[in-house]
Amino acid sequence: MLSFYRALAGKLQPLQPLWLLFGLASLCWLGYLLLLAPVDVSQRWQLTALVSFAFMLNVILLTLLFARPPLSADANDFWGRIQQRLRWLMQYLLAWLVTILFLIIIWLFLRIAVGIIGPLIF
Repeated sequence: MLSFYRALAGKLQPLQPLWLLFGLASLCWLGYLLLLAPVDVSQRWQLTALVSFAFMLNVILLTLLFARPPLSADANDFWGRIQQRLRWLMQYLLAWLVTILFLIIIWLFLRIAVGIIGPLIF
């Protein structure tokens, strides 16, 4: 799992300014919907803006956390080995957290798609 996220972060990191730009755009869109938009427009598009902002934040989080592996120190003593294992454990737990967040975002996106596309077709 960690090697997958490292490879993905390596491919996504050169596009990090683009992810930041999309994240800011979705945040501005969400701010407009919350503060200035009419109620019917706000109710229709608010969850879409929130999910797109969460997706961009998750992509930025992925590129920041997994671009480089944790530092590998020569752990000759007990405490050094414990610290190294804790670093790897935290990286692994962060990978699970990112995975769970992506699954939640995908689930919300599918709910949005069914809610918007469903009434248009049926």
